[in-house]
Amino acid sequence: MTAIRKIASAAGRARALLLTAACAVFLFAHASSEAAAATMYDKFKDIYQTPEKVQELQEQYIESQQKLQEQSEELNRRTEEMKSQTEQYLAETQALNERNKALAEQNDALNAQLAAMAEKQRARAALTRKTIYGVAAVLGLGLLYLLTIRLWRYSVWRRQRSGSWRT
Repeated sequence: MTAIRKIASAAGRARALLLTAACAVFLFAHASSEAAAATMYDKFKDIYQTPEKVQELQEQYIESQQKLQEQSEELNRRTEEMKSQTEQYLAETQALNERNKALAEQNDALNAQLAAMAEKQRARAALTRKTIYGVAAVLGLGLLYLLTIRLWRYSVWRRQRSGSWRT
């Protein structure tokens, strides 16, 4: 009896295992057919909505083109502004360079005049100094002459006076 029970319980286990395997195969088969049907439905849906998507993509493309064209126009406008500003700055720079050159030439001329005036002033100062030295020398010699004559007269007067006492 124990052997029969063992065989019966083993057969029951085998049946349960087969039954479980059959259920699993049935479930997998059923699940895969639903997935296939779902993908087919999505494909049909996509096919029938394609004109709407194409229209939507076309609108997006047109909007993108318009934005790109607006950006291009803005870029061209800015480029033109930059060119005009660059030309204006170049003209101003050239005018300033010419003015700077003219001022440098004027500065050189003024420096030459200043040097000439300084040279004239030095020459005039030298002439004045020589004149003063000359006048001082003449006055000094005249004073020395007067002093010498005074001393000579004094010495003559003293000699005459002392000579009269002796005689």
